[in-house]
Amino acid sequence: MEVSLQDGLYELCRLRIDGDGEFLALTGRRPGGAVDDALFDEYRLFQLRRTLRLVGERSAFYRGLFAKNGTSPDDVESLSDLAKLPFTRPEDLAGNSYRFLCTSRGDVEKPVTFYSSGSTGLRKRVFFSSADIRKILDFLPRGMNTVIGRDECSAQIFLQNSMGRGIGRILADALGEFGMRACLSNLDDPPEEILRTAVENRVNVWFGDAITILRVTRILARRNDLASLGMKCIFLTMTNIPDVMIGYLGRVWNCRVSTHYGLTEMGWGLAVDCPACGGYHYNELDVIAEAIDPDTGELVPPGEPGELALTSISRDSMPLIRYRTGDISSLAPSRCGGHLEVMGHIRRRLEGAYDMGGGRVVYPAMFDEPIFALENVLDYRISARGEQLYVEAETLEEDPRTAEELAEALARLPALSGAPRPAVTLLPCGALRESCYEKKRILPHA
Repeated sequence: MEVSLQDGLYELCRLRIDGDGEFLALTGRRPGGAVDDALFDEYRLFQLRRTLRLVGERSAFYRGLFAKNGTSPDDVESLSDLAKLPFTRPEDLAGNSYRFLCTSRGDVEKPVTFYSSGSTGLRKRVFFSSADIRKILDFLPRGMNTVIGRDECSAQIFLQNSMGRGIGRILADALGEFGMRACLSNLDDPPEEILRTAVENRVNVWFGDAITILRVTRILARRNDLASLGMKCIFLTMTNIPDVMIGYLGRVWNCRVSTHYGLTEMGWGLAVDCPACGGYHYNELDVIAEAIDPDTGELVPPGEPGELALTSISRDSMPLIRYRTGDISSLAPSRCGGHLEVMGHIRRRLEGAYDMGGGRVVYPAMFDEPIFALENVLDYRISARGEQLYVEAETLEEDPRTAEELAEALARLPALSGAPRPAVTLLPCGALRESCYEKKRILPHA
């Protein structure tokens, strides 16, 4: 049966406490006790303070940052005291990652190099120790367990570098250790091959890149009755997920559609849907989230949108303190009766916004609903010059009516009122497949 993320995290917290001699000695507890809300929060604070001591002693970057801002790890005596510390920014990681290391380079199990999605194109590198990877392996299946039972799960994974040593392989290994079955597909595998793999492995969950899953679904649905295959859940990640995409996939597959939010800097897996709350619950055992005003850095009131700042509280190699993600969300108390916070669905990124002038700022997620509402559209790319937007839409079939329908739908957006009509170019099926895993951004038009 499915298990709530809170139940999964409390179980994991109990196992971690049982093996944490420092915490047991400090508190006088014995292994084997049940975890309630108070103990969960107590252990989070313990992990936070231990992490702050670690970075204060071993990270050249944080020693310098704390000294520059006149702050100290000792200033943090409660979870709310985290707001006293300075932020870490994405540009701090660019060409500077070794200054964050709290272990030797020889203790790094997995270095990961990637580029940001915005106009800066920052090259960032993060490091994970074997202990860090172990914690990731422990969390990932508990995220999957929120959409399907441990004994019944047969997942097909669509993630970048799934067949190598990337997150796809890590997820498959984690599910296997947890007693779930998993198989891998590359993002560029032909749709019929993907379907054959699903049938042969009796797959009942698809997890991975939302654009790839949408593209494959629309191609396969032309010749196959996908609702007859017994899918239990389509689990989407790696991009903004518009409601029209969720509705379409739910109808075609006749199953639940859930969404996931994660980022490399925090170890990939982070947050999963809570249908009752209308947002995410996130991995509070390993991460503390804050929602801040992007301009002032001050915390915003509960439920109000702000930029997510994330702090990793259980990492060995490269903990990040108050890391500004550029993702706009909100944090509020649970509405489902649980203890975990509700993180609002990520609808936009500061990094991908474009100023058209005249006080009008647009961002890619604004265009997802009207674009993906057209079932002939598989993916899109958008660029701009001044007030003129240019949209390249990859389509399932060549149909000039799609360009007209898309231009009309976009022109009706309030943000484009008074702007020139968007110029739409149709691309053949497969034209944008190689860039499907990149986060959407508005490019400068050549």
